[in-house]
Amino acid sequence: MVPRTTLAAAHSPATADTWGIPGPTFLIAYVLLGLVAALFGFVQRARIIRADTSRAHLEAALSPTETAMLFDDRRPVLAGLAQLRGYQLVDSTGAATRSPTDTEERQLDPVSRTMHRYLRDSYQRRMPQLVVATREPLTALRHTLTDRGYLIGPEQRKSLLLAALPLIAVLVLGLVRIIAGIANSHSVGYLILCVLVVIICTLVLLRPARLTRRGRVARREAVQRNGHLRPAHAPAYAAYGPDSAALAAALFGATVLWSLDPGLAGATGTLAGTGIGSTGNSCSSSSGDSGSSDSGSSDSGGGSSCGGSSCGGGGCGG
Repeated sequence: MVPRTTLAAAHSPATADTWGIPGPTFLIAYVLLGLVAALFGFVQRARIIRADTSRAHLEAALSPTETAMLFDDRRPVLAGLAQLRGYQLVDSTGAATRSPTDTEERQLDPVSRTMHRYLRDSYQRRMPQLVVATREPLTALRHTLTDRGYLIGPEQRKSLLLAALPLIAVLVLGLVRIIAGIANSHSVGYLILCVLVVIICTLVLLRPARLTRRGRVARREAVQRNGHLRPAHAPAYAAYGPDSAALAAALFGATVLWSLDPGLAGATGTLAGTGIGSTGNSCSSSSGDSGSSDSGSSDSGGGSSCGGSSCGGGGCGG
């Protein structure tokens, strides 16, 4: 009776290998699959971001609001407001003081022109209202910079998602194996650790990308080239021309507007260091790439951190 009981227990479903694959064998294969999928994903991400998809290679210099768009979607509003103040087209309350001349009309950025028309007819001058009022030129600006190869476009975002699909498939496989292993009363501790690493790598791989390589280079060079406009240097913006304040606001954020005209900054609800035109370290540093989530070098290095763990005993892979 004892041998029969032992034999039956040995072949009972509770002790059978999940899917007929021993835990250690599955875990080794899973780690290898994860490494291959992560390496593929990060290499593809770096390739997509570094690719030059622009339609023109001889580019004109970026305007202040175009430069501001390299930082975030709302900073062009701050740059446009600073440009209007630099041309003395608005006063310290945000009200329009006069109509621009024909020459000024041509020199103003589209965001600035739209904002001036709005301020001429409206008493709502807080930053949220200015963002809404300039929505159309901001959308056009975003599309223009995407066509010129500075911003990641819809096609590139789709390609980035496709690059992450193999790693997502590995993640799903690991989760299903964990559920099956628990159902069979098998130990899945090491597999859970591996799946956690895969989750982290997947989140890193799926993180939003904003700038292409051209965009990162343009942003970094603009910051380095115009370091003299930093508010910490107390520059006389008028001495550098009417567009200098707009460019400074594009590069260094809301502190520029407070330095240029505290009354205007207060009247429009501009918050130094937060909100629209925030001057965080990632935007004001000369490197500029550390604050971006689309750095090709960090993508390439991310694959090496996805190398999971190893199985130290039988059954650890479910």
